[in-house]
Amino acid sequence: MLTTIDELWEAAEKEMGADEYVRQSYAPEPSSDFKRLQERKYLGCFAKQYNEGGRAPALVWACQHERGSRHADFSVYDESKRYLCDIEITALFTKPANKNPQDYEDYSPYPVMPIPCHLSAPGVSLRDIDHPRAGFQPYATLKRVIETHLRDQYPPYWLVVYDNEHGVTHPNLTELLQRIREVLEKRAGRNRLPANLKQVWAFDWPNYGKTTLMRVWP
Repeated sequence: MLTTIDELWEAAEKEMGADEYVRQSYAPEPSSDFKRLQERKYLGCFAKQYNEGGRAPALVWACQHERGSRHADFSVYDESKRYLCDIEITALFTKPANKNPQDYEDYSPYPVMPIPCHLSAPGVSLRDIDHPRAGFQPYATLKRVIETHLRDQYPPYWLVVYDNEHGVTHPNLTELLQRIREVLEKRAGRNRLPANLKQVWAFDWPNYGKTTLMRVWP
């Protein structure tokens, strides 16, 4: 069933909520239903930035596929519902220092600081970004995440990567582009890059209204 990407995004935002998004994202085993909502959220942000950049054809409609369908996460269509490509969505999260992570604290390299009483508010924390904890390596999971999403069985598809790495200053797309290209170039040099992988994109959440989207490959 085709649904506009905007509707998928808005429904996912409404259903999960900010608190649930954080809780589930860093839970030991996020639910499969949450993962599908998460994919819709990421696709929505990507498509918005892609379309606002004036690229054509615009990404307007999408169909989300079940696991095992031999399709990427979404088939995407233009405004006239003409099929464009499949899109596989993934995200880069910080590799926790703790071998058995339980919640967000295990993923954040920044220790919590006391909040002055006059600034305290429910759900708000203050973190010491100048003194990160030891044991965190930025983009430690990048190679595994990229290689896991190189699939031969999909139709022609794009791989879209959301940068949710905590150990860097955002947006950090220039470094991210270089790191992803290194992985892809090594695979291509060994003829192990799927022929059906047509484009790779990386994005961050918009920064002060500015696009944070970058085409990585080719």
